Amino acid sequence: MLRERELVISISGDAHSWQEHGIEDKAQFLAVNWCGYQRLQTRSLTRNREHGRIDFQLIYITGGKGRFRFHNEAIEVPSGSLVVYTPGQPQHYSYQAMDGTEVYWIHFTGYSAYDYLQQFGLLKQPVHTVGMMDEVTALFKKIIQELNSHRPLGSHMVNAYLLETLTLLGRRLQTAEEPGAQGRHPDINQMIAFIHEKYSESLSISELASECSLSVFRFIHKFKEVTGMTPMKYITEIRINEAKKLLSESSLHVKEVAAVVGYDNPLYFSRIFRSTVGIPPSEYKKQFQ
Repeated sequence: MLRERELVISISGDAHSWQEHGIEDKAQFLAVNWCGYQRLQTRSLTRNREHGRIDFQLIYITGGKGRFRFHNEAIEVPSGSLVVYTPGQPQHYSYQAMDGTEVYWIHFTGYSAYDYLQQFGLLKQPVHTVGMMDEVTALFKKIIQELNSHRPLGSHMVNAYLLETLTLLGRRLQTAEEPGAQGRHPDINQMIAFIHEKYSESLSISELASECSLSVFRFIHKFKEVTGMTPMKYITEIRINEAKKLLSESSLHVKEVAAVVGYDNPLYFSRIFRSTVGIPPSEYKKQFQ
């Protein structure tokens, strides 16, 4: 279901009619209840669930940032972060339109849900830095599409997609030398937030390392420990993801898109785009015309 109301873009799929407090199902090992995508443009959004829900919820922030409150402590959560809510956990969060927040979310249940989350390291803390993961956003899109298509065995398919999503997220977290190490690198987390704000500018790895009081080698090592990729690859992924959005949703030409996302040379941009996406940006844009 696609809704555009007060310039909040919302796409969602559901296995049940919406229930604010969720649905618990202990008959299945995993079961998706609802899944969706939201992009804030001119309207802000606030959620206050004092007693939480009876199902699990994941929120994957892929643009802008969110403001969350845990145990009376308010924190800003940047792009590339995953927020995990367990049943009964109070939920207080907001997205501000001025931040251009973009999120994927999913509610799920099942008798194995807690065990999977614990096994994959997703319950060690409520917020995890996982970086931008195209394979995860692709799975969210598949879940939404499958929920809306109502095809035979659709519930089994979305549950399989959910398990794959949890596995990929768990694998990303376990790329650190020690489980949970990404939470002990506030300097890197701050640089990640900075990169998401300044990705279209000329970013020097040596300058980013200097801001963290680290050598370039140590900075790259710690950054990869947290995100699973080098800083330059991370910056490239952000730029290409933003370029894909602009090419599919705006009337900007390829040259203009290149400039917006930080490439002065449109030919170089086209080469990077093609090596990342598989097709030139001009062909990518044609798919949406």
